Amino acid sequence: MLSENEPESARNEDGPILILVVIFIAVIFITACALGVLLPNQQKEPLPTPQQDIPVIFIPTTMPIHFLVSLPVTLSGSISVSEQIWKVTKIKSLGYQLGGQRYDLATFTRIDGQETVQGYCINRGWAIPDIGTEYLLTAGGIFVPLQEPDDHPFQRFSKIQ
Repeated sequence: MLSENEPESARNEDGPILILVVIFIAVIFITACALGVLLPNQQKEPLPTPQQDIPVIFIPTTMPIHFLVSLPVTLSGSISVSEQIWKVTKIKSLGYQLGGQRYDLATFTRIDGQETVQGYCINRGWAIPDIGTEYLLTAGGIFVPLQEPDDHPFQRFSKIQ
């Protein structure tokens, strides 16, 4: 009778080991599949390349470079437009010095004639306006011409505080 019980007890001892082996193989298979999906996705992303400093070479020029600057006009609600419109009453060529440079100096009078201020040119080389040309004083303290020709824009002036 002992010989008949031996194969049955051997089968009982091999059962848990067989289940563990199947689970182990399944874990390895799932891990391999997950790595097979994740690794190609990581290889598709470009590696960050180190940025190199590009040397900048400054070439001195004798000709001035001019840019057209269009500044927005902002009016506050409490100030009427007539208080912001000014007329050029006097222009003195190179009459203002700032930072070792000489600039054209313009005198502006408010159109109601009660206040006078001065401004220096900010676009050197542009056409100087005629006496009586109307300008709008922006909130940033820049005099911008109300009307000007397209081919030769008039000078803009920064208000001297």
